[in-house]
This record gives sequence, structure tokens and C-alpha cells, in this order.
Amino acid sequence: MTFNTTKPHDTSTAATTQQHHTQAAEHLELAAKSHKEAAKLIAANDHAAAQTHVKTAHGHVAKAQDHVTEAAKKSASAAK
Repeated sequence: MTFNTTKPHDTSTAATTQQHHTQAAEHLELAAKSHKEAAKLIAANDHAAAQTHVKTAHGHVAKAQDHVTEAAKKSASAAK
């Protein structure tokens, strides 16, 4: 399985560097919740359902990274 095929996240909902970091944190919290659920499902020997939660978590991490990238761009342009 590959996780490299995620499409870019629409980051236009955040206008400032602070908003991008806030939204990145929110996506990371959702990823953590998905990983916790995957762990519970693995303990219950339901690996197929756990894999669904792992995919969801990966998607949230990718979205968080998109926000961090946009925040870095805004910071760099503000420093000029």
C-alpha cells in the first residue's frame, strides 16, 4: 500500500500563518484519534477496520503538512 497519492488539501480556509498552524494542529489531533481507534481495532483483531483508520490518519497528517507548508510560505514572504 502506498500513501503517496494524496491530493493537495485546500488551504484557502486559513488566511494567516497562525490560522494555518491552528488548522494543522486540528488535523494532527484528528490523526491521533484515528490512530487510537486503529490501535483498539488491532487489539480486537480487526485489522481490516484498523487499516481504514490508518488511512484516515495519514490523510489528516498530509493535510496538516499542507498547512505547515503554506504557513512557511507566508512567513517567508512576510520576512522580505
